[in-house]
Amino acid sequence: MRRYIAFIITLGTSWAAHAAEPGTSPTFKMSGDVSLMSHYVEHGLSQSNKAPALQGSFWFNFGSQFRLGLWGSNTDYENSGDNFNLRANSDIKVSFSNTTHLVISYAKSQYYNNGDHNGELLGARLEMGTSRILYENNSNWEATNQRSTRYGFGILSTVFGDWKWNNEIGYNTPNVDSLSPYFDARTGLGFKWSVIFLEGALTGTSQSSQFNGSGDFFFILSASTDL
Repeated sequence: MRRYIAFIITLGTSWAAHAAEPGTSPTFKMSGDVSLMSHYVEHGLSQSNKAPALQGSFWFNFGSQFRLGLWGSNTDYENSGDNFNLRANSDIKVSFSNTTHLVISYAKSQYYNNGDHNGELLGARLEMGTSRILYENNSNWEATNQRSTRYGFGILSTVFGDWKWNNEIGYNTPNVDSLSPYFDARTGLGFKWSVIFLEGALTGTSQSSQFNGSGDFFFILSASTDL
């Protein structure tokens, strides 16, 4: 995994230097967002034991292609004392055109207080207009100390004038003998009210019986805003 970190840092440094060349317009700035949701669900699985969650992210942009940041959320697991997740994030954006981009990401995920879920996330996202193709590898999936890979596809549509309809489906392959590969799906419909984006979403998995309730169908309400 260290070679992936070195790869990201090397590419990010070179692109940041390129952004600072004469004739270019560097975008060295801070950005972030905060969200409040009725239930924190990631890839179809509950991360807050069906309780509300408050999340926030902060990024420093080194030019237009490389950035580093932090993301945090409260968590709650039935058989673990991990009640807060802090991720150190980095990603690189490679633009092929105005509407086509490849984003390569790495995150060091740290949990408090027990650290049962600590791990690393390596991902890639290919954005093509309103569609996206996703890849993610988790080094410690659901505190099993085993890897899991997810392949996903999503599409964002504008409906009813200015409402946003966001759909995504993923195929997960946890390296756990007692579990079968499964699909997760999420569909969300939302709109922007002043500076706040409000959304209602439905999530679920194809093998909910093997997750003891954490992979059931859930309806989630959320409100988010940029900082």
